Amino acid sequence: MIIERNEFRLKFGKAREAINIWKEILESGKKAGVKVHEIRLLTDMSGPSYSLVVEIQMTSLTDLNQKNAVWVTTEVYRNLYEKFIPLCESAHREYFTIEHSI
Repeated sequence: MIIERNEFRLKFGKAREAINIWKEILESGKKAGVKVHEIRLLTDMSGPSYSLVVEIQMTSLTDLNQKNAVWVTTEVYRNLYEKFIPLCESAHREYFTIEHSI
């Protein structure tokens, strides 16, 4: 299993709007049949304010490639992401291998 972790720093006062857009993006992916194991949408409780994290757990890199292909070729994702970009100051992406889980 792998985890794609996307961390966004949002502009001041834009968290609620950004969260709602990401909820739409994730629901659209579910309807489109994007193959993922689990998705989590996280917001900060401490640390840098206005942080939004999207963690996507997938079985393999094959699932990652399929997800990316769907997201870049589907108009609904492009439109929603275009709405999100002005709300975001910066972004960072990491990939992790799950070594053990209980």
